[in-house]
Amino acid sequence: MSDAELEKVEEIWVNMSEAAEISGYSYHRVRKLAWQMGQEPEEQRAIKVRKRSNGWEMWLPDLMSYAQRSRTGPPLKSKSHNE
Repeated sequence: MSDAELEKVEEIWVNMSEAAEISGYSYHRVRKLAWQMGQEPEEQRAIKVRKRSNGWEMWLPDLMSYAQRSRTGPPLKSKSHNE
């Protein structure tokens, strides 16, 4: 995703299921990431998160920017030897 595409990302809060689907991370990884971000002081968080009564929400532009940085995106799926 280029910088221009990142600028077009909707500025919305997404729940864990939506964050996992959009970013390509697993649900459990997104949940762990939200919890880790929630433990940091607000001004130091790479991704804005907020705790709701039904779970965490993440700021989508921050999440997509985080996923685009080197070595932070979801792992690439390797091709099997049968292909």
